[in-house]
Formats: sequence, structure tokens, C-alpha cells
Amino acid sequence: MTGYNISNILTALSSEHVNCSFLYTADLSQFNITNDSSIPSEESKTLEIMEYVLYSIIIPTVCILGFFGNILNVVVFTKKKTCKALDEMEYCTTICLVALAISDLMFCVCTFPNAFLPHRNHYHPYEFMLYYQMYNTFIISTFILSSTLLTVLTAIMRYVAICHPFHSHQLFSMRKTIIMIIVLAIFSFLFNVPYILKYWVEKPECIDKEEYVGYVQLRYSDLFMDDKFVYVYKLLWAIIGNFIPLSILLYCNICLIRALHKSQMLRLLHSRDNTGCVSAHKRINVTLIAIILLFFILVAPSEITKFIFYISNEQYLAIYTYRMATMVTNTLQTINFSVNFVLYYIIIAPFRNTLHEFICSLRNARHSTQESSNTRKQKKTILHLTHKKSNRDWM
Repeated sequence: MTGYNISNILTALSSEHVNCSFLYTADLSQFNITNDSSIPSEESKTLEIMEYVLYSIIIPTVCILGFFGNILNVVVFTKKKTCKALDEMEYCTTICLVALAISDLMFCVCTFPNAFLPHRNHYHPYEFMLYYQMYNTFIISTFILSSTLLTVLTAIMRYVAICHPFHSHQLFSMRKTIIMIIVLAIFSFLFNVPYILKYWVEKPECIDKEEYVGYVQLRYSDLFMDDKFVYVYKLLWAIIGNFIPLSILLYCNICLIRALHKSQMLRLLHSRDNTGCVSAHKRINVTLIAIILLFFILVAPSEITKFIFYISNEQYLAIYTYRMATMVTNTLQTINFSVNFVLYYIIIAPFRNTLHEFICSLRNARHSTQESSNTRKQKKTILHLTHKKSNRDWM
């Protein structure tokens, strides 16, 4: 096809989608579906409909559900930490799950405004969407990486606790766990710092439309126009943010599944004196296995999408297939950050019980507040009537 060079297309997509894990933070005005002459009108309409349904309806809805679900995760696991029956390893795992829920919660909060990004490149200097467009890739990518690394940390902790129990208390403690969570958060922040420099604000000298007078435009910085830097950074993100975590999670998952096969024997051996502890560890293992499997199903396809595009020889097929697959995998990836609440509720019985107790306590508190309010009103009414009666008696 004339007018497109594959290296130019790769450069354009690289600058738009540097984060190989989170691809839908692209500025649509710079790579517009409807204005792309390389895609026939019929396919362009299909992409436009998919973009509207997935990005404007499904993803915001998933983010809202994930917001409330992760808040409940934090509340329930925080209440669980106060339980004295937890041993130290289970307590450490619970701390990791709380941190993971907070990271997923922040991902949902920061992703939600993406559905309302305008299809234009002109912004008012004090417009919220200007700064959101400038920094959303940095913020969202930070929480993606932190959630991934926290999942890996939790998997390693369970692997050590099950497969090397004598070393688990030496390697992990509450203090060490908190330090590792802080280190991972700082690393996720620093690793994504280049995204802060992705854009720069330009005040255009020539304005096409009068209504855009006084507005500014976003331009890619020289750093992200450098093909070598973009390629190296993408490669690093793929290795650190995807391939290494996926490899570790795969190994840990296999070990945990094997441990579950042996859990029946372990439960029989400890049935008299340690049933609750063994059962608790088994629930955590099953939950973590489910989390890892969902990670493979919902997150890993983003990397496959990237490689499919790279090995494709047909330019039109590459662009159309890549954009189609990107929208679907972005939606799946968003679901991954919102679905853990459902997972915990289905698998972990104590989670359900704690949640039900929390909801009941809220209802009781509301009911007691209403009763106390009604009691105060009744007392006021009685005092008022008594006062009126005493006035009549005095007269």
C-alpha cells in the first residue's frame, strides 16, 4: 500500500503505545481511526463502533465496579488483619493483598477519566484533561507495574511458605513485607518516570479555528520521538513488566498446584490440632492460583498482541488487526484489576463472612442512629408539651 512505510507505522505506534502492558492511553486525535486512509471505510466503522462500546461503556463500567470492589477488599482484609488466629505468614500475605487492592483501586480511579478524553488536540491551559493527557500514562503504568510486582511478591511468599517452610520465617516477616512493598512501589514509580517527559505543551502560532484561540496543544517530546529510546524502553518494559513476572508466576503456580494435590494428606496429618491453620493456608493457595491464572488470561494477551503486529508483513492487516486486538486486550486487562473482589467472595468463606458482618454492622449502626434520632425527637416533644402544660397551670 502506498503512503505508509512499516518503520513509520512502528514509530507512530511506539510513541503512542510505549507501555506494552497498557496500550489504550493513546491520543486519538493523533492516530484517528476515521481519518486513517490506510483502513477501508467498512473496517474503520467497525473499529469506531468497537472503540465506543469498549472504551466509552464497558471499561468505565468495569472501573466503577472495580473501584467499589477494591474498597471492600481493603476493608475486609484490614479487618482480617486484626484476627489473632492468623499466623505470621498468613498475616504477611494479607498485607500484600491489601497493598494489591489499593494499587488496583488506584488503577481504576486513574483509568476512568480516559473514557472522556476529547478527540482533539487543543486544550485550555487550565483544563483538567490537558494534564490528565500529559500524565495519565505515567500514573496508570505505575499502578500496572506495582500490581504486577505485588502479585509476584505474594506468589513468591506462598511458594516459600509451602515449598520451603523452614526458611519462610527467616525470609519474611511483617516488617520485611512492608519494606518490600514500599521498595516495589518506589521502583514502579521510578521505572515509569520517563513517561512524565512524554509530552510538552505548545502554544500554536497559527490557529485553524477561532474557538481555539488561547488554547494549547500537546506535542511529543524529543525523547519519545527518538526511535532508539522508544525501542529500548519498550523492550525493558516487556522484560521487567511482563516476561520476568509471567515466568515467576508460572513457576510458582505449578508449585502451588502440586502443593494442593498434597494438601489432603497434610490435612489428615494435622486434622486433630491444626485444622484451621491448614485450611486457611489452603484457601490462600487456591485464591493465589486463581489470581495468577486470571493474570495469564487477562494480562498476557497484550504482549501477544504486540508480537503479532511485529511479525505481520501486511501493513493494512497489521494496523487493522493490531487496533482490533489492542482494544479487546485493553478491556481484558482492565477487568483483571477489577475482578479480584468476585474471586475472593467465591473462594474465601471467611472473606464472605467478614463482608456480611461488615454490612450487618453498617445496617445496625444506621438503625441505631435512626432510633437515637427518633428518641431525641420524642424527648423534645415531651419536654415541649410539659413546658406548655406548666405554663397553663401557672396562668
